[in-house]
Amino acid sequence: MLESIASILNKDVMIQLSASQTPNSSFLVVHEEGELSEIKELTIKEIPDDSIAFTLDFSSKKNLKGNSASFSQLSPYLDKGNGDGVNKSCDLVLITRSGGKFTVLMFDQKSKKPDLDLSFLQIENSRVFILYIINVVSLIYGVKISEDDLIFKRAIGTTRVVKTGVNAANYEQEKIRREKLRQLGMNEVAIKRTSAQEKGWLDYRGIVTF
Repeated sequence: MLESIASILNKDVMIQLSASQTPNSSFLVVHEEGELSEIKELTIKEIPDDSIAFTLDFSSKKNLKGNSASFSQLSPYLDKGNGDGVNKSCDLVLITRSGGKFTVLMFDQKSKKPDLDLSFLQIENSRVFILYIINVVSLIYGVKISEDDLIFKRAIGTTRVVKTGVNAANYEQEKIRREKLRQLGMNEVAIKRTSAQEKGWLDYRGIVTF
């Protein structure tokens, strides 16, 4: 399935995985061009080698290759002016194969303390679109993938400081937020800063283990 998905996607949206000398420790770099983004360059490490990655938010890179007209929304068949979320999508889709199972990570980079319901809508809309891609692969190439073989992981990376025991009020708010994340089936991970403030990194295992 990975090869078939890679063969039908526009090559501009594919994200290169770089392999290290250690087995199952590939990495990738996601660039964020938004003016309000605190992290402009995010590295995700320790990715299993048998993986592919692509973005559903290519519009943030529209000035790099002159394809802004093609990538100004999730699909040209959807109303660009619709404000209900039909064109919302995530920064990164990472699909990893392990045996006959596929882990589909849908990840979006945020800053500070994002609204969880809006983040969920953005990622869940991406999941629906990914299922469409998988169904196209099944139709065109005869690759039969059961939804039971797909493990979807929803995650956001934030720069907010998680407070645990500073004071009772903040701790209670944190417990409520964690319960909300659990209900939505999402993980929120704190992006680790490097010496360069606009750069950060995450470990793949820390994103999908929840």
